[in-house]
Amino acid sequence: MSAAPPLAGVRILDLTHVLAGPYATGQLALMGAEVIRVERPNGDDFVRRHGGSEDMRAAGLGASFLSQNAGKKSTVIDLKTKEGLDLVMDLAASADILVENFRPGVADRLGLDFETVRAVRPDVIYASISGFGPDGKLSGRPAYDHILQGLSGLMAMTGTPDSGPQRVGFPIVDYVAGQALVAAILAALIQRDRHGSEAQKLHVSMLDALVNLMGPYAVNWQATGQMRGLEGNRAFSDSPFSGRFDTSDGQIVVTANTPAQAMRLCAALGDPTLADEPDAGRVRAALDTAFAQRTTKDWDERLADAQVPAGPVLGLDELLADDDLSRLLDWHDLNVPELGRSFRVPGLTFRAPWAPDTLPNAPRFGRDSRQVLADLGHGRERIDALIQNGVIQDDPDRRTIR
Repeated sequence: MSAAPPLAGVRILDLTHVLAGPYATGQLALMGAEVIRVERPNGDDFVRRHGGSEDMRAAGLGASFLSQNAGKKSTVIDLKTKEGLDLVMDLAASADILVENFRPGVADRLGLDFETVRAVRPDVIYASISGFGPDGKLSGRPAYDHILQGLSGLMAMTGTPDSGPQRVGFPIVDYVAGQALVAAILAALIQRDRHGSEAQKLHVSMLDALVNLMGPYAVNWQATGQMRGLEGNRAFSDSPFSGRFDTSDGQIVVTANTPAQAMRLCAALGDPTLADEPDAGRVRAALDTAFAQRTTKDWDERLADAQVPAGPVLGLDELLADDDLSRLLDWHDLNVPELGRSFRVPGLTFRAPWAPDTLPNAPRFGRDSRQVLADLGHGRERIDALIQNGVIQDDPDRRTIR
């Protein structure tokens, strides 16, 4: 890192769990923010025990958790106790940003609503994320990626007539919503710094964040009354010279959208006249036959030389194992001393002179409870009493307590 990160000195109180909220606060942590994660005593955030090996899950450092919690602090506080709520309000008073993803209405019942937090931190940025927004008939319903892929129209346009609607293969809704939350918070910080210090209340709906990306399809439907969907690997451009094709040992994706690209493709296939074929079905049949004659590597190199946009279909494991491709990613080694090994995990989604070169450890459950409360001015005896009474928890492995 060659320059100070932009969010150095910004404190975030993170009351989120599962994927979307923690992903957003994880990205902000990589931008230099101090992120204090508040977890519940029963440790029910399933991502701590999701993915990875048995020892990772047993340590509460599952694959899903490690990938987006580097550099955060973990405190465990029982929000259902008055003392626990008081502690969280003390943290809120010291925080620039509070992020929560309770179901709408839960923060109000806990006494952590916007107006209450605003009273102790007048310039707070209070950011919420939920499945369907803060009001309306769906506001209180649970929202998971699979459900939102179905409701949003995404599944209805993914798959083939034979397969029927299919979900995108990873929880895309959570990460789209997380990126939207990052953008909202950064915009609010600029607003605060440039135009005043009043509190701001933000809300990201996961449904809205996803459907926002479907504008071209929505406008096309309004104009024509027709919806696209279940087109398999048909290209968005509708060009018959674009799509996914089987090779002799795998698959390749080709995007020859313009007439010039189609001409170069057909020349590389050894059939220049195919570029003038008006029947899309015949074009597809000819392309299927041609691509099946060579390996993916052969076609990838041949089309690159011909300046035809194309690329192989790879598994994520193949991508990460490819030195040339993995070098293009902003991924870093994350040391996990509890497991005696490290993992390659994502960094930011862009390059910047202040981006981190290395990642600090992801926290064990409750690792920082003592230190965070000590920083608030609580003495050792007081902290011991809070632990004894079950208001807070610390890391049961004291060797990791700083």
